[in-house]
Amino acid sequence: MKKERRSDKNKRLKIAVFDSGIGGLTVYNALKKRYPFCDFIYYADTAHVPYGGKSGKTIIAYAEKIVSFLLRKKADLIVCACNTASAVAIDSISRHCPVPVYGVIDAAVSEAAAFSRVAVIGTKLTVKSGVYEKKLLKRNKNIRVRSLPAPLFVPLVEEGWAGTEIAAKVVEIYLAPLKRMRPEALILGCTHYPILRKAIAAFMGPATRLVDSSSLAGALSGVVRICAGRGKSDFYVSDDPAHFVKTAREIMKVSAGRAHLCTEFL
Repeated sequence: MKKERRSDKNKRLKIAVFDSGIGGLTVYNALKKRYPFCDFIYYADTAHVPYGGKSGKTIIAYAEKIVSFLLRKKADLIVCACNTASAVAIDSISRHCPVPVYGVIDAAVSEAAAFSRVAVIGTKLTVKSGVYEKKLLKRNKNIRVRSLPAPLFVPLVEEGWAGTEIAAKVVEIYLAPLKRMRPEALILGCTHYPILRKAIAAFMGPATRLVDSSSLAGALSGVVRICAGRGKSDFYVSDDPAHFVKTAREIMKVSAGRAHLCTEFL
């Protein structure tokens, strides 16, 4: 059931975005570009990155605490910009949240379901959940899907190694089995992975379309209220704000200013 926003018509909409690290900034950038008149809160759970090797129960606990924090910051709409949390925690956090909560999986599935051969890469937990296969087959029963985990991609991105020869070699090792199936589309099932798009595209070749979660921005057009002026953005992290600000600026071209350290639920 669709939840009503608690904000009134004259109030600037505040969109909260959270992820384990800087990967969710790929979604934040798409949202900010499309809705520059909104206020944004970005929360990076850098104390616990990466999420992909942890249990579903642990991820749910992290996500519920983050959502509680974002609600106290008066978020009107929450985007879980983490595929792992979207895979295992979205139902739990949506059930008790008084504002709309959106994950990032459905947007990618909608785009990829038109193809007949689809490959998926993600964290270990996302792949183990089988969420992409289930959703793709629900939309297209004739689709062929193969999923593989790529756990080293997240630390490569978080440490600023995207664009290096080492990153290109890791991409080659992980994606070689998928390239042999000649996929028409490859879902980048983690919001960190688009940062490695150049290396992934070079290895997979032009016949494979890369699909990520940035199309979520368009999916929100029916619920985001247009208003005058430009919004502001505030950034919060659970550990090492200086490193987050540095990597956000150098890798994502995002100015996070003085990111606030929030350790209340570590």
